Amino acid sequence: MNIRQVVKVFSIVLCLGMLFLSGCANFLKPETGAIARPEARVTLAEDGVQDALWQTKDMVLSYSIAQSDTAFNLSGELVFDRSLTDSFPVTRKFIFKMSFLDGGGRVIETVDISPLFSSFGQAPDELMIRFSGVRPAAAAAIAFNYYGTFRGSAVAMGGDEWDIFYFPFD
Repeated sequence: MNIRQVVKVFSIVLCLGMLFLSGCANFLKPETGAIARPEARVTLAEDGVQDALWQTKDMVLSYSIAQSDTAFNLSGELVFDRSLTDSFPVTRKFIFKMSFLDGGGRVIETVDISPLFSSFGQAPDELMIRFSGVRPAAAAAIAFNYYGTFRGSAVAMGGDEWDIFYFPFD
């Protein structure tokens, strides 16, 4: 291979990588105005504390929302399904987001509420989720979305990977 061919191949790989990454970025953060599916919407109470359980095929989030006129606080405990962590016990990455929705289910704002964890470490039994901020004035509901990659334990021998995701926006 001459230098021109190497540069050409490198350019193609770079372009494809950029397209892939931009696609992931859009997946992870819904556009403002995107509509959350009705079954994914969590209606917000006006004031006070709201305790709930949110579950998908990959995880369960037990959470509490405390809000007032000026503050919005979400705290919870996220537990991955054992069928996932028994087969793919190493966490490669995990991104968790929350979107504030208006009365029609349209995204007003999206915030990253990803828990802190060690990449390429043992998948934790539970992860703590915390977010404190200001609730947008028109927010009537929230919706969660996530993306993660988990690996089998034989990473050195080319262990398999498993992606999980939930993106309830149209």
